[in-house]
Amino acid sequence: MKKHLLLLLCSIFFITISCSDNQDNDEQLESKNQINFQLIGKGNFVGNYAAQQNTVITTSTQWNNFLNQIDSPNNHPSAGFTETNIDFNQFMVIIVIDAVYPNGGHSVDIMTVDENPQNIEIDVEKLLQGNVTTVVTQPYHIVKIPKIQKPVIFN
Repeated sequence: MKKHLLLLLCSIFFITISCSDNQDNDEQLESKNQINFQLIGKGNFVGNYAAQQNTVITTSTQWNNFLNQIDSPNNHPSAGFTETNIDFNQFMVIIVIDAVYPNGGHSVDIMTVDENPQNIEIDVEKLLQGNVTTVVTQPYHIVKIPKIQKPVIFN
């Protein structure tokens, strides 16, 4: 009889803990706000390579320095961007640049941008794993989001 009572109490305890954890997870999900982002550029740098980075750009000076870094006299990746004149009073730019690979077919992908009460979370994945061509490439993904004064965390 004591074993049954102990088993019943343990079961009730674990059920109670499980329910409270689910409630906390639901509250965390409700506090997330997905932010729509607009594509500026996505592809692979070939010939001109930038440092591997996850960067937030908030000023025209930073943006122009980045454009000067990736463009060269014979190669202008920024010419393929959807826009290069960004209103930094309203927007900020998220730049994700992966490593340089000895072959093509790689990608780096900004999947979601979520605003939390404390920060902004950028979910980055590598959907394409490469080994398609023998060209040296460096994947990048650049988007803009509304300007928000919170720290940005890349996952």
